[in-house]
Amino acid sequence: MNKKNAVKFRSRTGNDFHTALKKNVQDYFLKNNISPFANTTMVVKTIVLLTSYIAPFVLLVVLHPPLLVSLLLWALMGIAMAGIGMSVMHDANHGAYSSKAWVNKILGSTLNLLGGAVFNWKLQHNILHHTYTNISGMDDDIDTKAGMRFTPHDNLQNKHKGQYWYAFGLYSLITLYWLLGKDFVQWKRYRDNGVNASPPAEYYRNLVQLTIMKLLYIGVFIVVPVVVATIPLWQVLI
Repeated sequence: MNKKNAVKFRSRTGNDFHTALKKNVQDYFLKNNISPFANTTMVVKTIVLLTSYIAPFVLLVVLHPPLLVSLLLWALMGIAMAGIGMSVMHDANHGAYSSKAWVNKILGSTLNLLGGAVFNWKLQHNILHHTYTNISGMDDDIDTKAGMRFTPHDNLQNKHKGQYWYAFGLYSLITLYWLLGKDFVQWKRYRDNGVNASPPAEYYRNLVQLTIMKLLYIGVFIVVPVVVATIPLWQVLI
């Protein structure tokens, strides 16, 4: 199925709501003399989040701290990872962080530091999620997966009644799944369903880039701590 042609929307021409909404948003920034891009607070948050993600990793590899301290540092990395994903790379990949495209590109690429792939994320989030927000079967963000049901429009199974219990365990595996499986699955699926309409050369170049970035992530964030710093594998994986 070609997802991009599966749902049709009314033309924006003559759509008073869409016109009024855009005007009101633009007027808000103009009236209050506010830039629509990142302010000083956002820049400081970006520095704090990136430092909180990279510095603990360096400390873990170089200093070999006691177990309790190590666990706290891993936890700090996890919190920083979530912050980078939900604000820094998110805003940058929307082109909303800076008026300069190169700044957005660099900060958007911080997703690679988290084990993800930028081009896949843009297809899933910028196109599918924001174009078909909360439309079952179109918005990947609410697709039922791994025993988790996110929309009342999907079939309700007995196991879903307990998902508020086992969701915590499944969510803890998201980083590993994203690193090892999700992007490769999406790379093929988005081509098959028409979401990725890039030429064949670019399509396969994305696969090469994707594979290289995954190998680099595994090398830096898994092999180096385990092999070079002799940190137990279970600590790295949690």
